[in-house]
Amino acid sequence: MTRYLVRLENNQSHAPNDTKIMQTKIRELLGSTDKIGNLRVSTTAIEFDLFAAPSDLGRTKNLLEAKISKVITLRSLESRISTKTKREALREGIDLFNQERFWEAHEVLEEIWHPATGVDRDAIQGLILTAAALVHYQKNEKSICISILGRAREKLGTLNEFNGVDVKRLRAKIDRILKDNTPTLIRINWIKTKNAPPAR
Repeated sequence: MTRYLVRLENNQSHAPNDTKIMQTKIRELLGSTDKIGNLRVSTTAIEFDLFAAPSDLGRTKNLLEAKISKVITLRSLESRISTKTKREALREGIDLFNQERFWEAHEVLEEIWHPATGVDRDAIQGLILTAAALVHYQKNEKSICISILGRAREKLGTLNEFNGVDVKRLRAKIDRILKDNTPTLIRINWIKTKNAPPAR
């Protein structure tokens, strides 16, 4: 069995509170030969981990598209070696975050977190924890989301910016969520600095 990331078009306006219903529906559709886990719902996609034999992918894709919706991503999650620079990985991670692809953002940002040290390491970990918190929001696990956002807030410290990321504005958004005790979707903004990755 190989682990894959599957993203389906969310053309029925499903929300995070539909997670269990969608997970049950997809499990029943695929039967016992395919296993799914970590189902998440964003405004544009329903995404989950699929454990399947490579030879079954065609059948699985056809079933999902016939009964649920269009497959927009189907890729292996087996180990991959990154050749991105820190700036490229940061840009990609933030772009994924702002597309509500929080799990993927988390994975990309971890590539630059492992070798980082000091304040850089804490700032990157704060971004990773923010993405991880919103993965739990997409899984309709609001209390876990709030708890992880509290840890993210601590890691972001008092920085105003990090390599062009507007940390001050991100911290304010997290503070508002923590104060209201109500998770909501947020975006990460860039500020123009000499360290900011080039705009796409």
